Amino acid sequence: MALRAKYGGKVQASGALNRTGAGQARWAYWPEIDGLRTIAVLSVLLFHLRRGVLPGGFVGVDIFFVISGFLISSILLDDIAKGEFSVGRFYQRRISRIFPALILVLLATLAAASLIYSAQDMASLGINSAAAAASLINMKLVSQGSYFILSPDAQPLLHYWSLAVEEQFYIVFPLYLYVVTRFTRWPLAITCVAAVASFALCVWLTPINQPLAFYSLPTRAWELLTGSGIALFRAGGGRVSRPLAHGSVWGGVALIAGSILLLQESDTFPGWMAAFPVIGTALLIAPIGDVRSAPLRLLAHPMMVAIGKRSYSLYLWHWPVFSLVDYRLYTASEPTRMALKIVLTLVLTLLSYGLVERPARAYLNVRSRRVPIFIATGMLVALIAGGGLWLRSALYFDVRPGTIASGGATVRGGKAGVVILSGDSQAAMYGTEIASIARTRGFTLHALGTAGRNQLPDEDGTSWPAVATLIAEKKPDLVILVHAWGAKLKGDPAALKKALGEIAAHADQVLLVAEPPVVPETVSREGLRGGFRPPFFEPAESRAARAASMAMLRGVASDKVHIVDVAELFVDADGALRILASDGRLSFADPHHLSDSGTALTHPLLDEAIANALAQ
Repeated sequence: MALRAKYGGKVQASGALNRTGAGQARWAYWPEIDGLRTIAVLSVLLFHLRRGVLPGGFVGVDIFFVISGFLISSILLDDIAKGEFSVGRFYQRRISRIFPALILVLLATLAAASLIYSAQDMASLGINSAAAAASLINMKLVSQGSYFILSPDAQPLLHYWSLAVEEQFYIVFPLYLYVVTRFTRWPLAITCVAAVASFALCVWLTPINQPLAFYSLPTRAWELLTGSGIALFRAGGGRVSRPLAHGSVWGGVALIAGSILLLQESDTFPGWMAAFPVIGTALLIAPIGDVRSAPLRLLAHPMMVAIGKRSYSLYLWHWPVFSLVDYRLYTASEPTRMALKIVLTLVLTLLSYGLVERPARAYLNVRSRRVPIFIATGMLVALIAGGGLWLRSALYFDVRPGTIASGGATVRGGKAGVVILSGDSQAAMYGTEIASIARTRGFTLHALGTAGRNQLPDEDGTSWPAVATLIAEKKPDLVILVHAWGAKLKGDPAALKKALGEIAAHADQVLLVAEPPVVPETVSREGLRGGFRPPFFEPAESRAARAASMAMLRGVASDKVHIVDVAELFVDADGALRILASDGRLSFADPHHLSDSGTALTHPLLDEAIANALAQ
């Protein structure tokens, strides 16, 4: 069967088949698709602006997936039908459409965050920017937890996960569609089977590993394939009969509206519940062009279309703006922050759409520029990814366990001695500050701190053997141990005593840095935005546990083992916690860790203790 006959003619680049029949060569633009984009992007925007307004607004992304699958498939089917299919042409169009605005927002976010973020948050943004540029941020976010509980103001690239899913999908989809349409007789049936398999995987995996089900391509592909299935159905001459078309449109509206208004953020999504917005979108798209019911007329309204055309820029800008405003103005009133978010988002959207997105698409979509575009894109992605990885390593000394034996993160400050910093996230927390001291005092630092891992003898999965090997090899002048002592020792200093015994054979001096106070959960930007205000006090149970661990540290002190107690820097005479540093930022990154502004307050104390230890 000839390919053109199989699909009943050509498909317009916008995804619209001819209104008057699939086999005729007159193409029309369907404004309803842009109107549907408006529904999708405004749902997401309002959900992020104030979640109670549209509790299920997050399903706007699912609507986008179906639309994207439909439009991209329609474009590819048109190319295949005309004998003009080209993978290079497809990726040039994708780059022209997606990349300029994506990179603009990413770089602008990095620039703005560099002015207001803590070192820890900037380091996290660095690694996320690298993942976002490489279209891998969805898999990076899997390890950070559920979409619904991630920090609302320190993940400004969180929304890039959906772009990563799409780009991963389109790595393989063009060739898939070409093969199933050229070399099989059942492209629609095969696509439906693939979609059902992906949906089944999504339903099965959601209760087992919700973040993986939420972010990963295999569990989201069915949404894009649903749109592709509609494109294949229409390209093959399929139509929804007029009596059914009205019911399809209204049924689609009901499912989409119900999903946006009734679904709740939870660890049960996507799962089977994601079928509601996906099926609703499919029902709404399928009869477009064959019926002019009220919902479709509303979607085709010029205002809806205008917003839809700018939906990509709006989607890209809204979340970084929301995050950065909340991060910087955490003590401002909600109406003030909300107004600023809306104004900045609209202004940036209009500017980037008019000055970047549209002009770049026209300029980059020229055949003669294809190879230079691919080369420039690859170089820019590599540059941003490399810069993001550098930010991560430069601003937060959390080393990989496999690098400990070779020296971890090494700062070669000079020849005034060798210092090894070992411990868990508490040690990583001080890495940047002690590195600064190393450069000033002229000693070499090996920072070995590993967040979320163990570095004391006999702990589960401990890296102590590698630490001990490095100490034996380097014979340092000073070893600094920093741990969450209360949690790690659990009232028994045996592991610490064993570590000190092994260190004593190879190192001259040891510093044990005690834990800072534990702050209440309300001591956070989110808590302060919610109305909590000082004074704050350390919970009595935490204060008692800290005192007990401090007693254990003092119990092992000697002329070679010294204690540094940083707690006094963060508690005033009345016992209230000093939560603000001199730069106006929070001293604490979370209840158990200092921010870089907080560790900066410890600099004089640590500097003096290190200098005294090295002098002995």
